[in-house]
Amino acid sequence: MDAIAAFLSRLPDEIRRAGGSVPPRLLVLAVALLLNVTFYLPRVPDVPGTGIPGADKVVHVAVFALTVWAAGRVLAPHARFPMGWVVIAAFVHAVLIEVVQGLFLGPGRGAEAGDVFADVIGIALGAGLWIGERMRRRRPVPETVAAS
Repeated sequence: MDAIAAFLSRLPDEIRRAGGSVPPRLLVLAVALLLNVTFYLPRVPDVPGTGIPGADKVVHVAVFALTVWAAGRVLAPHARFPMGWVVIAAFVHAVLIEVVQGLFLGPGRGAEAGDVFADVIGIALGAGLWIGERMRRRRPVPETVAAS
């Protein structure tokens, strides 16, 4: 428990050192987590575009990409190790969603392997965005050439 408390107490300083601001990062993560709650609703909310074939897969990709990217920006602004746990937790969550939908939710919701596949694509996209952001931050700034 002490290790977790120490880790969490260091996060605000690490986020600032990475060039970020804590409140906006926490807000984006909170929005992403709230969007994840909708996967557990007994029926899909009436949102424009939900009748389009494949729209639900796009939602799965987008929500998981946002969630992994946002969690990585909060929990792993510098270190790679916590990001591995973010990816593992997201994958477990992707499978859990389908188990819950298949076993406990109404007839309009069911388990689909395609949803898990879309979630995995979203996880990879979110991790890739996080990696790209870190690489961009590490790239040395080119020196300007003084006019002679």
